[in-house]
Amino acid sequence: MSIAPTADIVHLWTDSGTPTRFVWHQRRYRVIAAEHLRASVAQDALTHPAERLVGWSLVGAADQNPTDVRVMRVRSAGSGWVRANVGPA
Repeated sequence: MSIAPTADIVHLWTDSGTPTRFVWHQRRYRVIAAEHLRASVAQDALTHPAERLVGWSLVGAADQNPTDVRVMRVRSAGSGWVRANVGPA
C-alpha cells in the first residue's frame, strides 16, 4: 500500500497583493520580507517572454516567539498556497 504525501497547506494574508502574515502548522507568523517567485511564459508570438507569479519566498517571525524565524517558499495551488520548502533562518 502506498500513501501519497498530502500538501503542506499555508494560509497567507496579503495587503495590496503583498504577503503580510501566514499560518503554518498552527503557528502564526508575521512576514518580515517577501520576494516574488515568477515563471516565464514562453510563446512564439512574444518578443519578450511574459512572467506570471507562481509563489513567494517569505521570511517570517512567529507571533508567540519572535526568535522563531522561518524562511519559506510557497506556491500557488488552486485557490490557496502550499509549502514548497521551509527552514530556519
